[in-house]
Amino acid sequence: MFTVFSYRKDEYMKVRVFFAAILAVMLFTAPSYAAEPESIRIAVIDTGISTVAISEKNLDEGCNYILSGATTEDTVGHGTAVAAIIAGSEAAGITGLYPEAVLVPLVYYSKNGNDAAVKGDLSMLAQIIRDAVDVYDCRIINISSGARVDTPDLRDAVAWAEQRGVLVVSCAGNDGDGTGYYPGAFSTVLCAGAVNSTEDGSALFSNRHSGVDLLAPGIKLKTANLKGEAVTVNGTSYSTAWVSGAAAALLAIDPTLTPYQLRQLLRNTARDICDEGYDEESGWGVMDLDAAIAKLRAESGKQLPFSDVSEGAYYRQAVEWALKNGITGGTTSTTFSPDMSCTRAQTVAFLWRSAGCPEPRLTENPFIDVAETDYFYKAVLWAVEKEITSGTSDTTFSPSEACNEAQIITFLWRSKNCPDPAGRSRLAAGLGEHYYTDAVAWADIHGFFATAQTDFIPMREAPRAHIVVYLYHSVDVGH
Repeated sequence: MFTVFSYRKDEYMKVRVFFAAILAVMLFTAPSYAAEPESIRIAVIDTGISTVAISEKNLDEGCNYILSGATTEDTVGHGTAVAAIIAGSEAAGITGLYPEAVLVPLVYYSKNGNDAAVKGDLSMLAQIIRDAVDVYDCRIINISSGARVDTPDLRDAVAWAEQRGVLVVSCAGNDGDGTGYYPGAFSTVLCAGAVNSTEDGSALFSNRHSGVDLLAPGIKLKTANLKGEAVTVNGTSYSTAWVSGAAAALLAIDPTLTPYQLRQLLRNTARDICDEGYDEESGWGVMDLDAAIAKLRAESGKQLPFSDVSEGAYYRQAVEWALKNGITGGTTSTTFSPDMSCTRAQTVAFLWRSAGCPEPRLTENPFIDVAETDYFYKAVLWAVEKEITSGTSDTTFSPSEACNEAQIITFLWRSKNCPDPAGRSRLAAGLGEHYYTDAVAWADIHGFFATAQTDFIPMREAPRAHIVVYLYHSVDVGH
């Protein structure tokens, strides 16, 4: 069932949460972070957007998935309130978190001619997520709603968005308990809860569960209604909009940021409250966009810390990418060790991290040499689930064994769903029939070996330089 996470005024009064006057002023209107010319496209999967409340410059054509032939004009108000928090409303005198945003209304909940609610199901939501990526070319997807069930369609759609470089932001829920809502509870979705009035915990209505990433304002937020009038709202729906606006501001500064980088940047700069470190009430803490922007700008000016990666090295750009994305931090704080071989465990962990550290569905571990406490445990389960590897036997993964060139190329090929090479590779033709032949043909045609400035020797232990170059190159290679 589709649930929008606004919080009605009468419900709000029941929780008896009151603002200190100064804090109410601070949270009443979002500060603007529009300092860059880049326009970020944000899909608002909701009830539509009022063209009276939201300026034409902030809107692009979307789709009404609920009522055939209907426009995306909002008839409920929820989507408009979300949109005004993200991009602002000139009509209501509200400055959004990111006024340069281009919002794409994708209607998933509406009212028909009899004023009855019409809601989409989770299969429809999954399709809308895919369309936001493939049809509407959005960089961020705001879903201020959720359901209590995890479906394969929804999980796969979220994974597709992640793979295509699109950040999905959703909400924790308004039940005030431990109920997890999807897609917010998925590991690759940035899940927002609402902070309380004193910013030392979550709002009483904000759900507390393992999917929560951080808290953002969600009480007495000023936004716009259908008529373009200023109103105040409560709920994790609006915390989600706040986080989406923040993510857009960061993307405008650095459009190369991946969804994983955006999540990590906002998590790592959140102000810790409640239990030290992560906790289910507040996630990593209260979102601090100023700190995130400062960190992003500081990081962009940093020099690569590795003394063994020269300016002209063929693998330098790949190493910079791997470091920036948290794929590897080097062998020490000052060395990358480009010629050192990688173990199978390290290689699969690198691949998993480059995919955004997705939560594996597989719960049964088939390998006696992989323990739940190992840093590569989830990476291995994910790789087995995705049929990237089946281990070295039915019961062993051989994590400490060096990864050879044939294995890493095959892992990457399988991670792309074993695409047809779509061309002739002389290199592969000379190899004969092996498990890696098609993978090598695919890699050769797409320039992997030219990029790594190497000949392909199947059983050679793959050096770290080759592995990060292959990973980096694979980002630009489609299925």
